[in-house]
Amino acid sequence: MPIPHTAREIEADLTRRIAAGELRPGARLPTYDALAEEYGSARRTVARAVDALKSRGLVVGVPGSGVYVAE
Repeated sequence: MPIPHTAREIEADLTRRIAAGELRPGARLPTYDALAEEYGSARRTVARAVDALKSRGLVVGVPGSGVYVAE
């Protein structure tokens, strides 16, 4: 069973993936459910991590569409 990641750990990993070009500008992030499964964490924990990325301007949310890496 995977060890659940904290919101800070998820935020740090997604930041690393964006910086490394693994998640390119304009790319849609996986759904919260998919990220929760990937990180072995609760959906709410993923939401907190993504909210932190939004506040830093690294990603933008598009209502009804998803969350995208900022251009």
